[in-house]
Amino acid sequence: MLPIKYIIPVILVIAGVLVITIPFGSGCSGEAQCITGKVTEIIDGDTIKVDNKSVRFALVSSPESYDEEGVLAMEYLSKICPVGSTVLVDEDDLQTKGSYDRIIGLVMCNGKIINENILKSGHGEISTRHCKTSEFADSSWAKYFGC
Repeated sequence: MLPIKYIIPVILVIAGVLVITIPFGSGCSGEAQCITGKVTEIIDGDTIKVDNKSVRFALVSSPESYDEEGVLAMEYLSKICPVGSTVLVDEDDLQTKGSYDRIIGLVMCNGKIINENILKSGHGEISTRHCKTSEFADSSWAKYFGC
């Protein structure tokens, strides 16, 4: 058996490794659904399917897929979060009733907040009419784009 003077440092090293390998902020906020799944389809620039459930990006509006700009948005989205990618969906606590049978939420994929990246890329606009009804309106990216 190891003396106590060796056990405590070993425990601290293990705890340190866990802190380093588990990123801060990797979970969901609030009380609504927190879903981890695979992207099964890209519907358009602001909607994907995760394990065949439709997910709309909170506070983002992108052109429809039948518009040229919409096709470009879908192509961009498929580059940063292609079908088969694992995503984390943080459902918007203030919009749990969804929209057209879609979950509305913040989507994280490949270390990126997809909502924010669609806006930064110019392939979408902030949906300001939802700023008062979105849990994510106070986030830095939403404020930057006009919430």
